Amino acid sequence: MKKFFAAVILFAVVMCSNFARAAAVDIDLTKMSSTMVYSTVFNMVTNPTAFVGKTMRMRGEYTTYPISAAETIHACLVRDAAGCCSQGLEFVLSDGKYPAGANEITVVGTIAVQKVSGKDVCFLKNSALE
Repeated sequence: MKKFFAAVILFAVVMCSNFARAAAVDIDLTKMSSTMVYSTVFNMVTNPTAFVGKTMRMRGEYTTYPISAAETIHACLVRDAAGCCSQGLEFVLSDGKYPAGANEITVVGTIAVQKVSGKDVCFLKNSALE
């Protein structure tokens, strides 16, 4: 009987921790189809101010874009269902420890907007890799 109650309590703790993790994210692209992921990111890129302050989780290809010798943009790219088109979001890791090489990553962060050449551009700030 004690083992049964211990198993029930362990199950409840695990389920509650998974619920808390999921509840902390406003937009979880890892739970969407590739078509919805691409559409959501496209919408964010074209209408960034509508998403400011929301927390998002996304999975995609890690890529970098060197801007200068001192500055590099780190981004997570997602592709549409056909694999022919891609959209991406820049992210800034809180710990500054970016992965080496092009790998699939899952990143979580808060959506923010910055001005680039006079246009609002969204990115993930205070991000972390999972």
